[in-house]
Amino acid sequence: MLVLGGERFTSGRSKFLDNHPRFQEPTAKIFVKIAFPGLDDGAVLAQLDTGAAYSMLEPAISEALGLFDREGKTTRISTRLGTLSGRLIRIPLILAADEGISLDVEGTFFVSREWRGITFLGYVGLLDRLRIALDSPSNLFYFGEGG
Repeated sequence: MLVLGGERFTSGRSKFLDNHPRFQEPTAKIFVKIAFPGLDDGAVLAQLDTGAAYSMLEPAISEALGLFDREGKTTRISTRLGTLSGRLIRIPLILAADEGISLDVEGTFFVSREWRGITFLGYVGLLDRLRIALDSPSNLFYFGEGG
């Protein structure tokens, strides 16, 4: 994968999509493939959002993983859909590689029954712990463990 200063910078690479097939928006975004241990539905598309404080899950995924009943730090966040109450919960996930090695990590997710949006990966508690790079003209997402 990518090398920086003679050392491996990333270990996996996958194609990303500019648009979510089920949730169309007027401008392009970056949607990457992830998976969750215990979720039999396979890969999930998540929007990469370095401006988001926390990662969030579509309600059906939170339900399938049994997260609504899990303990976590109670907090409120302001979203484009309004201010929501929820819990911060650390859960395992997999960044799925098309080439190289898929990456097993843990991320902090804001889980709320009030959330009605898509799944996205935010900065705090997930992206801030990873090495990532984009090759936008080729729609390639590179990832690896943080240094």
